[in-house]
Amino acid sequence: MHLLSNKINIDDLAAETVGLGRQVADRAKSLHLGDNARDVAFVSRCLARLKERQPFDEADEGGFAAVMDILERSIAAECLGSEDRFEETGYDEFGPHGETRETPVYSDRGDELIELRCLFQDFLNSRDSVLDQVAAHRCLLDIMNR
Repeated sequence: MHLLSNKINIDDLAAETVGLGRQVADRAKSLHLGDNARDVAFVSRCLARLKERQPFDEADEGGFAAVMDILERSIAAECLGSEDRFEETGYDEFGPHGETRETPVYSDRGDELIELRCLFQDFLNSRDSVLDQVAAHRCLLDIMNR
């Protein structure tokens, strides 16, 4: 029997998750994420454990979803309008192929919030991967203890 192993080292993945979480908390704080002082304080509370390098508490799930919602609303509020831009969809011997698409244009703050959203999504994906590996280890231990 051949087992293919493409397993990421859980220690490295957990360390990456901790670092990403800290970056998210720092960036959200520096951008004063939220539409008002109440939202800013709420975001700070929801991300407090990330600042303390504790990104795996299950109690934070709802808070993370709420922070993502606040982030999405903040990004939408920074949209200045839209413009038509050429989007490349392919390339061959005759050159690039594409189409013109209406693309939203954001303020500088909007661009920074979009970067934060990408960083936050990377954190959430990394966190999910660690929690999936931990769950897999628990399943294996349950099987072996039968």
